[in-house]
Amino acid sequence: MKQKKQSQYCQAAVVLILIFYAVLSFFRLGNHYAPATVWSSEEKGTEILLDFGEEKELGTVAYFLGNFENRRFALQLGKGNPIQWADLPELKMDRVFQWGKTSVYGEGQYLKLTTLNQYTQINELVLKDSQGGEIIPVNRAEYPPLFDEAWMYPGYGSFQSGTVFDESYFARTAYEHLHGIRSYEDTHPPLGKLCIAPGIACFGMDPFGWRIAGVVAGCLLLLLLWAFSRRVFQNPWISVGVVAVVAADFLHFTESRLGQIDSFLVLFMTGMDYFLFRYYEAMEKGGGERGWRYLFGSGLCFGLAASCKWSGLYGGAGAAVIFAAILLSQYRKKQITLRYIFSTCGVCVLFFILIPAGIYLLSYLPYVAMDETMGFWERVWRNQVNMYQYHAHVSGYHPSASQWFQWPVIGNPVRLTVTGFTSKEVETVVFMGNPALWWTGILMVFGCLMKLTERFQGKVAFLLVAYIAPILPWIVISRYSFLYHYYPSVPFLAMIMGCWAEERGKKGMWCFFGCCIASLVLLAVFYPVISGLRVSQAYVSHLEWLPTWNFLP
Repeated sequence: MKQKKQSQYCQAAVVLILIFYAVLSFFRLGNHYAPATVWSSEEKGTEILLDFGEEKELGTVAYFLGNFENRRFALQLGKGNPIQWADLPELKMDRVFQWGKTSVYGEGQYLKLTTLNQYTQINELVLKDSQGGEIIPVNRAEYPPLFDEAWMYPGYGSFQSGTVFDESYFARTAYEHLHGIRSYEDTHPPLGKLCIAPGIACFGMDPFGWRIAGVVAGCLLLLLLWAFSRRVFQNPWISVGVVAVVAADFLHFTESRLGQIDSFLVLFMTGMDYFLFRYYEAMEKGGGERGWRYLFGSGLCFGLAASCKWSGLYGGAGAAVIFAAILLSQYRKKQITLRYIFSTCGVCVLFFILIPAGIYLLSYLPYVAMDETMGFWERVWRNQVNMYQYHAHVSGYHPSASQWFQWPVIGNPVRLTVTGFTSKEVETVVFMGNPALWWTGILMVFGCLMKLTERFQGKVAFLLVAYIAPILPWIVISRYSFLYHYYPSVPFLAMIMGCWAEERGKKGMWCFFGCCIASLVLLAVFYPVISGLRVSQAYVSHLEWLPTWNFLP
């Protein structure tokens, strides 16, 4: 009865953590709206001629760019009769599905924008005079898509109003899949973008729409960690602590609130190891062929992970090592025969090669359907070549890049966006880890590596391999990398902390729950830096604890 009540309390605690995480994730997730009507051109030299009715002193041109990035325009101001045109500096609209603005100084009655690219889409234009007043062209009815949603302009581009970081690639590609447009981004397999697409289909091509699927994946990962931890730990409160520290982790929080593919990758990679752990348990209990259903689940998740990013293969390599170790251990104990090993390996050809390959190929159906110039197999093969060439030639310097050994100590956070204001306030979004989890966790990883007790040897070894496998290939990969490549290891970092604590009894438990409390406190302290909340520059600068923590430009 006591254990049942304890289990109920733990379940209630996990539900509260999930509610807290979901509410915090949805709070200021992004606008539920964005300019949707589109002015488009398929030729260079297409003109937009705007008449102000009288001479105006132009100050800024704000815009919400559509589906094609880095669009260039020749800009001219005209006045007089006949019109005398004066050339202005070239206008370049950079980021797709985000507000931008350019200062334009000059007087005139007419403004002419001439496209310098073959394909151009603009969702909205907002013109301001030198005093900040809005200029509404008298002939705006000739360009209805450009002047019908100006109320959506917040005055600047931000996390709330448009794309941030790689959202300009992944959210855009999800939009293209939905609308039958040949996709621009081809540096990763298609499944991650297909996971983003349902949110856009339901809520529109706006920040909320392209981010909601990531939040769902973040919540599902916490639920999966609860199920996983309950299999690993005897004490359910440690499982609650694992869920809590991951829920409070900065990288998990920020990644799941963006229209990017890493949250899906980590969910599927963790699921792969969860089912493999269930197989390990079944073998320890003499499950034999009954454990094959867990191998099927593991292989399914492996296929989903690899279809999001090739780095899912790294976790698959770790799973292969764990699987081989399970079979070898059981064979040495004489609990299985060579015949069983061969039959199981034969089944794994289906579960871990054929089914994942099928998932991978099926994910390409929307991608290939938009390109009539090639057949299915040719297009899929061409994409594999393109992906390899892209990643093989990523080189040079990037200010946010870091090496694998810097990740556990949060050596170089990734600054995604910074918006400054004249009031000395700032909005910033940064990829970084929660020091309470990452700094403490890496010490416990070393502790577990140095001393694997007999009681926890199988479980700890399992978790250590799952933790190390996504990191190990980055030691030899030559392209520059970023701190968020550590994300697949974070769930196992938390569970290794739980193993360390459970091994040491009450003292370990107190230490672990101290880390949980510290994680929640630091989440509150760093929340503005990881969420785009406007605060003073002084507050942000005080959080730059290490010389490499550059949250401000």
